[in-house]
Amino acid sequence: MDNISKVMQSKVVSKAQDIYIYNTDTIPSRYSVQVFARVNVPFPCDCINNEFLGHTFLYKLHHGDSYASIAKTTFGNLITEEWIERVNVYPRTHFPDSVMINVTVNCSCGNREVSKDYGLFISYPLRHLDSLESIAKDTKLDAELLQRYNPGVNFSQGSGLVYIPGKGYIFYFTVMKKTTVFFYRKKLHYFF
Repeated sequence: MDNISKVMQSKVVSKAQDIYIYNTDTIPSRYSVQVFARVNVPFPCDCINNEFLGHTFLYKLHHGDSYASIAKTTFGNLITEEWIERVNVYPRTHFPDSVMINVTVNCSCGNREVSKDYGLFISYPLRHLDSLESIAKDTKLDAELLQRYNPGVNFSQGSGLVYIPGKGYIFYFTVMKKTTVFFYRKKLHYFF
């Protein structure tokens, strides 16, 4: 969790303990996280340039990084390399090592026409093993409700974001290797 807390640092996360307190029921120790375990990580959702909801993380580029590796590996498909390029001054084909870049992740306030019961929403990156049924089971929500919040989305497509209604802050990351962390965030947001 130390690596996650460094990469996903925000007003609400400055150390691994800030993440661990959201995971005491599923992660036995903050010092070791099983491969493929989901980890809840809180962070704020802001109005970005009065255009959309999201949060911008600052990420220091390292030798060998690419926008693709940052999007896919470091931030676990929460964003795309095209989106990283859009919110930064450096093109994806040429950027210097050791500079800070913006990594802006989208959020959702949901749709009050679907239900007024949920004011917080999870931004959930789809994986190749996901399906509407598996996500409904994991989140303990009705599959029809999930589909109504995500009209036209194929939950089995293996990529992209869906928004899942919730009643608290939950951000999922999946640990793929002991030294590499893939982030799969489920983010919950308040209605404005």
